[in-house]
Amino acid sequence: MSPNIDPLKIEIVQKRHRRFDIEHNLNIIKESISTSSARLLVFPEMFLTGYTLGDDVHKLAMELDSPYLVTITEYCKKHDKFIILGFPERSVKTKGQIHNSAIVIGPDGILGTYKKMHLVDFGPFEEWGYFTPGNDLLMVEIDGYKVGVMICYDLFFPELTKLYALKGADLVVNISASPSLTRKFFEKVMVARAIENTIFFVYSNLVGMDSRMDFWGGGALIGPTGSLISKGPTFEEASILGEIDIHSLELSRKHRPTIRDTNISLLEELARVGISEKNRSDQ
Repeated sequence: MSPNIDPLKIEIVQKRHRRFDIEHNLNIIKESISTSSARLLVFPEMFLTGYTLGDDVHKLAMELDSPYLVTITEYCKKHDKFIILGFPERSVKTKGQIHNSAIVIGPDGILGTYKKMHLVDFGPFEEWGYFTPGNDLLMVEIDGYKVGVMICYDLFFPELTKLYALKGADLVVNISASPSLTRKFFEKVMVARAIENTIFFVYSNLVGMDSRMDFWGGGALIGPTGSLISKGPTFEEASILGEIDIHSLELSRKHRPTIRDTNISLLEELARVGISEKNRSDQ
């Protein structure tokens, strides 16, 4: 059994952002941090700037020393909070590259950023035209809970959530910009990811219009058996509160030990197939 780890209270902040209006979005973040009863607040994908930025992403992208991120960090320190937030990150290592990123900030500062691995280039989405995909997982510890981070379309690649679970994640957080037409897919798949890995799962989605896309919200906190701990409304603003308890997670894994029984050799074969396919496509 785990040591005495208290339940973790989470708020999914489902508020309407304004595209290009960082000051407005920052005020929502500041107010949420200063008034929430939760320890961890989760904001959607690209919430700080808006999602459909087009070529303007080049001037709105920011490095980690951005005054906006510094302000958010100060608020987290002042109010003893953790947040996960989407924003366009300008690469320090490779000039000109921009990532669709999620930043994790706590009372002691920035814990890290996750760069979206699976970019979307179908339907109305053109992420490959503006972003560079990431290659690394991000798992942080919040009050004894190991938390993995992913972004939107990453949800549809079960090997990513599985890898987080095998590395010890108790909770996986997906921040998203899913418009109304994709709602039915996300609602099904997020529950599957929780059940098949016996993890807690948080989904935080944009709500309202962003350019010509209407985002449906529907934030959710899902338990390791697929039960809805808390669920937000669709197409409406909301503050979605819920709590996770590590001891219920241990009980779920005892009765359905999917992590223990995972066939690692299959994952190794998946990696070999992926390398083989890449070599063929490069020829």
